[in-house]
Amino acid sequence: MKKVILDCDPGHDDAIAMLLATRADNIDLIGVTTVAGNSELHHTVNNALRVLNYADVYDIPVYAGCSKPMMRDLYRLTGAVIHGEDGLGGPEIPAPTQKPEEKHAVDYLVDTLMESEEKITLVAVGPLTNVAMAMIKEPRIKDKIDKLIIMGGAIIEPGNITSAAEFNIYVDPEAAKVVFNSGVEIYLNTLDVTMKAVFLEKDINEMVKSDNKISKIVGELLIFFAGTHVEHFGFLACPIHDALCIGQIIDPTLLSHKKVFCDVSLHDELTLGETVADLWNITGKEPNIYMATDVDVDKFKTMIKTHMEKPYISKQI
Repeated sequence: MKKVILDCDPGHDDAIAMLLATRADNIDLIGVTTVAGNSELHHTVNNALRVLNYADVYDIPVYAGCSKPMMRDLYRLTGAVIHGEDGLGGPEIPAPTQKPEEKHAVDYLVDTLMESEEKITLVAVGPLTNVAMAMIKEPRIKDKIDKLIIMGGAIIEPGNITSAAEFNIYVDPEAAKVVFNSGVEIYLNTLDVTMKAVFLEKDINEMVKSDNKISKIVGELLIFFAGTHVEHFGFLACPIHDALCIGQIIDPTLLSHKKVFCDVSLHDELTLGETVADLWNITGKEPNIYMATDVDVDKFKTMIKTHMEKPYISKQI
């Protein structure tokens, strides 16, 4: 069983990634850290708690992290348009009964990684601020990370915030640059594959009609999320970007990857936040990430649908 920490900014697809992790037989989700991104920090931490508690998960600690990028103000326009004003628009999910932990998410990452006797898989599906700050504060944590699975970037596919940049990387490009050049084993699941992992209206309706409350709430979240993607697709559908990173742990055959050198544009206004990959090995620089190249969409859909029907097995039992 893989020990996993999920760093996120819920967010509809973040919420589904959390639920998937709690229902996976081979994942021990030991903590959730939140960052500002899809919404402000007070919303993202509250959303994480709301989703977990709705799913009868009370024994996974949630930590609030950085409320703004390392060197910039928080960019909010796209997050609000896509995810709603509080980051989780759509169905009414009750306020959480659980409270966030007092420790800052960066300190939690540092302490947990340094104290662990085994390496931990870190999944980051929001801006990389918490992860970068933890690496800067205590560089030795890099040796304690088994692998770092990131949802972010766009190599060939256009960006979703500018034509060059994907939202998570654009929000905090300096953090992304720190992480990409950390030497950690990185798997980068970009828009090139996540935009293929699309739930169609029939998939969403199947979940909404379920008698299982988790499947049903996921379907209702996807109705709202798909509604904000109609202009892009021309019909009701949406990708579930972030859940692919958890799916990769559940079944490593879900995604294909190719190792390349990749860096982040920082200083050009037109390309800020662009993830630039050396696909032809022109620079001669050592490859530093495993870039996703393809996804088994049918396998992913089946994974989401079947896992949401599973009960959560509490750590306290």
